[in-house]
Amino acid sequence: MTRLSAFLCAMCASAVALFAFTNYAEAQCDPRAFLVQEMKDIRATGETELAFVLTASQEEFDQAKKSGALSGSYGLISGSGSYAEAKEKAVRIAQATKFDYRSSYATSYFSQTYSARAIAAYESCLNHKSAGLPIWLRSREGDFLTFEAFWVGRNLDDANANYDAPPLVKGGTLVSKPEKWTQGKTEQIVIERTGNGDVFLQLKVGGETNSKVIVRDPPQVVWDTQPVTSDTVMKTCSHGPNPGCSAGQVGDCIHPKHPGGYFVQKTRSVTQFSSSDPGRYSEQYDQDTPAKVCVKITQSTGACEVTQCAQGRLTANETFPRAAE
Repeated sequence: MTRLSAFLCAMCASAVALFAFTNYAEAQCDPRAFLVQEMKDIRATGETELAFVLTASQEEFDQAKKSGALSGSYGLISGSGSYAEAKEKAVRIAQATKFDYRSSYATSYFSQTYSARAIAAYESCLNHKSAGLPIWLRSREGDFLTFEAFWVGRNLDDANANYDAPPLVKGGTLVSKPEKWTQGKTEQIVIERTGNGDVFLQLKVGGETNSKVIVRDPPQVVWDTQPVTSDTVMKTCSHGPNPGCSAGQVGDCIHPKHPGGYFVQKTRSVTQFSSSDPGRYSEQYDQDTPAKVCVKITQSTGACEVTQCAQGRLTANETFPRAAE
C-alpha cells in the first residue's frame, strides 16, 4: 500500500473524511447536522437515503421522519418501520446492492449530499475571523467537483496570501483555482474527477493546511422483477347440512422476499386456480400494499347436497434492487 493509499484509508476510517477541521471554530459547524435539519431540501435517492439510515442516530432518524423528509426508492424513512427495523433493512439492502455499509464510507457519502440551504447554513456558521483554511464541497455536476474555501491567517494584518505549495490533487485533475487568497474571502476550486474513485484535495495557503476526500460513488443499481408465489395452496369447500349449508373460505398473505423489494401495484392474482363451480367463486383482497398482499377466497354452492371446492396460490410481482453486473 502506498503512503497516499494508507492516508486515504485513515481518512475514511475517521468517519469525517469530508470535513476534517483545522480549528476549533470550524469544528463547531457540523455539516451533517445542517443536512439533517434540511432533509426536506435534499433530493433523496436510494443511495443518499441508504447512507443516512445506515449512519443515523435514533434522534436523527426521528427528526427526519417527523419533518416529512423525502424518501428514496427504498422507503426507509417514509415507511412505517421503526428505527431498528429501518436500520436492519438498510443493512440487508446494502449487502444486496454492494453498497459499502461501513459507517466511515456511508457517513462520508451522505455528507457529500447537496442541499442548498444546508450548505448556506454551514457557510454562515463558519468563523471568517478565526485562523484556518475551511474547505467544503459546494456542488457536483457530472465529474466536476466544485469546492469552496477561505483562508484566515494567524496574523490578521496580512490581507493576502500565496500558496505555500501547489494544490495536491489525487483521483482527478485541477481545472481552476484562485491565484491569490484574500483574508476571509470565499474562493472556488474546481476538480474534474478521473473515473469513479476517491478524490483527494490538499491546500497549503499562508501557513494554513487543510484537505478533503470525496469518496467514490456506490455501485450502480438495477431493478429486477420476479413473481412471489405463496408456498401454501389455499383449499376450501362449501360445507354443512341441507338446508343451512354455508360457503367455505380460506385466506393467505405474502410479503416481498428481497431486500428493498416491493410489490408492483395491480399484479396480484390467484394462480394454479381451479373451482368446481367458478360462478360461485369469489376473491377478496383484504390488503394490497407494496409491503404485503392478503386475499380470501370463497366457494359457495347452489345446492347444499352438492359440495363445491376451489383452490389456488396467491402471487404478485415483486420489484427489487441489485448491483449492476
